[in-house]
Amino acid sequence: MLCQMLGAFCLSFFAKVADKRVVAVGLTLVTAGCWATFYLIPKDSFTLQLAVNGLGNFCLGPTSALVWAMYADVADYGEWKFGRRSTGLVYSASLFALKTGTALAGLLLPLILDRFGYVANVPQTVSSLLGITLTFSLFPAGFAALKGLMLWIYPLGQSKVDQMEREIKARRAVSAGAPVPD
Repeated sequence: MLCQMLGAFCLSFFAKVADKRVVAVGLTLVTAGCWATFYLIPKDSFTLQLAVNGLGNFCLGPTSALVWAMYADVADYGEWKFGRRSTGLVYSASLFALKTGTALAGLLLPLILDRFGYVANVPQTVSSLLGITLTFSLFPAGFAALKGLMLWIYPLGQSKVDQMEREIKARRAVSAGAPVPD
């Protein structure tokens, strides 16, 4: 958690370096790589596990904040494209998706572990240990990689966002009867 907070603290640095979409993709893919690496790390390499987990969580921290900022860009896009502001709808839909995803993850975890033969409070089989390992390594890495892909095809780069903001500001000025800004 400390690494996530430190990563979120560094968000302003990341935002100055590159477009938030590109930064979000990069950080998400590093997080996916860290989670996938857990599949390969020997179980007795505790220090390496901590280091990889720290790096993954450091990258996860600012990614969450960047995605929420991108939701604001989606609301701006709606106003720019259709002339209607729907910020509440955008944020409520994203919260619904987040809660639905959390519920599905809570449903899938015991189903996956059961499929691998996990039984609580008994020594685990080789198969159940594999299931446990997959549920915190390759499976979440796959979802993170999918998120990275979705962020990559997200069409609102910074230049488009800047263009939309200028045009929205001009429209608002015209509707208020003010002179159009340059």
